[in-house]
Formats: sequence, C-alpha cells, structure tokens
Amino acid sequence: MENLKLIDTHAHVNFNDFKNDSNETIKRSLKDGIWVINVGAEKATSEMAVKMAEGYEEGVFAAVGLHPSHLMEQNVEYQENGEPVKYKSNEEEFNYDFYLELAKHEKVVAIGECGLDYFRVTDQNFKEKQKEIFAKHIELAKEVNKPLIIHCRDARPPSLRSGVSGQAHDDLFKILHLEAKLSSGVMHFFTGTADQAKKYIDLGFYISFSGVITFAKEYEETVRQIPLEKILTETDCPYVAPAPHRGKRNEPAYVKYVAQKIAEIKGLSFDEVAEQTTKNARELFGI
Repeated sequence: MENLKLIDTHAHVNFNDFKNDSNETIKRSLKDGIWVINVGAEKATSEMAVKMAEGYEEGVFAAVGLHPSHLMEQNVEYQENGEPVKYKSNEEEFNYDFYLELAKHEKVVAIGECGLDYFRVTDQNFKEKQKEIFAKHIELAKEVNKPLIIHCRDARPPSLRSGVSGQAHDDLFKILHLEAKLSSGVMHFFTGTADQAKKYIDLGFYISFSGVITFAKEYEETVRQIPLEKILTETDCPYVAPAPHRGKRNEPAYVKYVAQKIAEIKGLSFDEVAEQTTKNARELFGI
C-alpha cells in the first residue's frame, strides 16, 4: 500500500462497539493510510479478528489471545483517566489447542492480548492464575514464532498495593526473565515509568503508547526518554479516545493524534515519527 502512513498496532474493531459499522470504520482508516491490527481478548473476539482480517487483501491483521480479565467473571464500573468505564467479562478457560489453530493463520501476526491485570484485584489466587495463563501464552508464542502483545496493569488505588497485592510489572519482569528464548513483543498501552520501559526494552520489547498521552501529562517524560526506534502507536479503540475526541468512541483513524503528540514531546516532525513507528511495527509483526 503506497499511501501507508501509520499502523494502529492495537485496535478492537472486532468488539461489539463496532458491530454496526466495522467495515466502514476500517475502510476509513485504510483510506487515511492507516493499517490496523485487531486484537482478540477471548475466543469470540479472537475469531472475529481473524475473520475481519481475511476480508482485506492488505492492511488488516489479527492477534489472538485471552485477556487476563476474562479469567474471572467481572462486572465493574470505575473512573480511569478522568473518564467513566463500564467493564463486563465472562470467565473463560484458556484452551491452548483452540488458540494454537487460530495462531497458525497467516493473517495472525501476534499472540495476545495477554498478561497481568491487578487493577482492583486483591485475591492472590486470581493473580497466580493470571501468571499461569500468561506463561501458556508465552509457550504458544514460541511454538508459532510470533511476538507477544502484553497487557500489564498495576493495582490501583495505592491502598491495593500493600502486601500480597504487589505490582503487576514486578511479577511480569520475573516471568519474562525466566523466558530468555522469547524473541520479542510489545508492552501495549504503556503507562508505567521510564525505568520500567527501559527494562522491557532491554528484554527486546517495544513500548506502545495510546491516546492517553494526548491529555495525561504524567506520561510525557516516559515518551521523551524512550528511543523512537522502540516505540509503537496504538488506539486501543473503542476505549480512551485521544484529544480532541475525548468522550467519544475511539477508532483506528485517530492513531494520528498519538503520533502527533509523540512528535510534539520529542521535538520531531510528524513524518519522522510516522515513518519510524511504522517501520518498527512492520519489523516486529512481519507485515
């Protein structure tokens, strides 16, 4: 695609939020020169990501995996990044063979999203289950030789960080250090510290930033310190739309605002950021 400008490395156009206009949303993105990787969060959305990718000759890809939040039934409402969030998940067991067959598809470019999510989690058994299933995703990624898309969210508020509640990043580092043969992957929707990001980079991972950096200044120093050669762009749509679309449904076409903000923070041109982050994504995902 000659007009390729950016790659939204983490989208969920395969979610129900787009059930009435998924094709129109993707076509709008492709028209703007933006490729899309739709990421599965459980069986149904992983299958849908593959099905959607099959419908396009180029520019649309899939990732398959089981999000840690789907390891337990949940129905919660909370505020995050200044916006109300309603989240409902059904409990699902990780079926290795099911995901293995999906992962072999030529349009599947990564395994995920998978990882650890300790947000509002106080049950240590649930955390141990998350770590166990994450290890299985690593095994799957090795078997099909594809990178990981990792979700990692620490416990918040601070009152949940004492004792056994721990930090998700700390546990993730320990697991990844034990998996020395793991080639690469990406830390999606990164909201950790610059020091944490550098540790992941040392392990061979990329750092992906979302629209949250367009309105949350606390992440600017992390963006500033991370080499552009290790940065990816994403929307995580339909969630967390960037300025100037806050409060609305996010979509892949809005990834340009993420690239613009990275350029602003780093004192670079938009074209420099677009060219390098696109190169990074193509190298990581082999697209």
